[in-house]
Parts: sequence; structure tokens; C-alpha cells
Amino acid sequence: MLERNVIHLGDSLEELQKLPAESVDMCITSPPYYNLRDYKKDRQIGLEESYQDYVNDLCNIFDEVQRVLKKTGVCWVNIGDTYIKKCLAQIPSRFEIEMTNRGWILRNEVIWSKPNPQPMSAKDRFWVSHEKLYMFTKVTKGYYFDQPRVPQKEISIRRAFSKNNISKRKDKDAHGKEGFAISSVNQASHYEKLRKRIEAGETLTRPKFTVWDISTKSYRGAHFAVYPPELIADPILSSCPEGGVVLDPFIGSGTTAVVALENNRDFIGFEINDEYRELAIERIRKAQAHLVLNDG
Repeated sequence: MLERNVIHLGDSLEELQKLPAESVDMCITSPPYYNLRDYKKDRQIGLEESYQDYVNDLCNIFDEVQRVLKKTGVCWVNIGDTYIKKCLAQIPSRFEIEMTNRGWILRNEVIWSKPNPQPMSAKDRFWVSHEKLYMFTKVTKGYYFDQPRVPQKEISIRRAFSKNNISKRKDKDAHGKEGFAISSVNQASHYEKLRKRIEAGETLTRPKFTVWDISTKSYRGAHFAVYPPELIADPILSSCPEGGVVLDPFIGSGTTAVVALENNRDFIGFEINDEYRELAIERIRKAQAHLVLNDG
């Protein structure tokens, strides 16, 4: 077993092969995007001759991720698209299809909506302000998931329990079916109980939906593809138990490591670029010093 809370320098595929089967709790990562950046390293991901080769090489790495994940494990992947000869390459879609072809269960497709997107030079199409974040599991049931919840507004509760809404739902009497179904039994009584809880000052919550408005953030010295800590906090908290191990095969500037440590999780990271590895190590040291000060 590779040492925890260490960024291991090397090729992701080779480093993953050093991990025992079913030894990590979750994986979250953002692999290098296709044809975007040259890391000046042999066997780097992203500069393949075709996007088909890129998707295949990437999924070969996630074959190993699937092996090292526990049966209860969850794998989150943030991946962006690119244009080839003015045509959107549809790389995220090709990636998710190939992942499911290789046995992964696709549980969610999250839209990361960026309120502060990077300006673009394109004048013949709309500018892009979102990326995708995929949630994959090894099994259909029994994987670890502690569902994040957010405050629920009373107007939303009132709308959900209105007679008009109930009468129009085709699945209102559905049983044993995955999805959102509202039973038509005792609706008025149930809503009244919720209303009284709100009047008493209680904050009602609901599960989080799949469009996340999260601003981009940079880290000094890092490449521009750094994902913000807020983007991966809920995936880590929901998919890795406290004290568990978070794996990032493309750890870059170390965001995954910092968020894991801040939330009482360990990490194992791989990075092929020694400069980024040193940057990430320094960032982790600063975060650990901050944690010690807060604990003190």
C-alpha cells in the first residue's frame, strides 16, 4: 500500500498498479483536458493523436481506479470539452459512455455552472460557462453516499404539496421506482406539519440538485485548470467516510489533498509533473499549518 497523505511522483497508470485492490474509499480528479497543455513528460495524458485515443487512454487509467476502489467506493471526474476544426468534440459524452461500457455505473451528471467564466475570443458561437462532473460507482446499490442537503424554501414545499401539482404527477402513486414521487395520502396534513416547523424557526432542508453555481478560483503558480475547493467538498463529504482515503490520480496543485485534510480524510495523490508536485506539497504544508493553528 502506498503511503497516505503523500503525493507520489510518476505516471498515474504505473502508480495505480502499486495499490492493492479495494484499498481506497473514493476517487475524485480532473484529468488533463485533451489538446490543451503540454506537460513535457512521456506518457502524459492529453496530447494523443486523436480524441478517441485520449478517451481510451483515460479509461485505461480508470480501469485501475475501479480495481483499487472498495466495493462501496465512488469515483468523481471533472472533465471539459474542446473544439476540433470548429466542431465540439463531445469528449465528456464519449468519456461517460466508454466508462459505462467498461462496467462503471453512472449515477449523476452534475453541471458546474461558473458565475465568473473566463472570457473567450469566439465571435461565432456562445461563450462556454460550464463543465461537467460525473459520479460513477462500481455497484448499483450499497455504495457509500451521505446525501448533502441544502436549505429548503417554504414556497418550494408549498408548490410540491399543492393539490394541482399532485393531480398532474404521473408518478404520484409509484412504488419501488427510483426517482421523486409524492404520495397523495395525507398531503394537507403533512404540509401543515412542515409549515409549523418553519414557523417555529426550524430550517428545513432538501437534497442538493445537479446544477452547482460555483465560481472559479486560481492558485498562484498553478495552471489555469485548477478546480475550486467548493466544487469537490460535497463529493468528498458525501462519498468518503471520515478517516477514509481519497484518491486523486491527477492531483495537480493539490486541491483534492487540501480539501480532504480539512475534512478529516486522508489522501493519496499522483502527479507526473515535478514542478506541480512541489507546488502542491507547499500548498499542503500551508493548509496543515492552518489546521494546527485552528485546532490549537
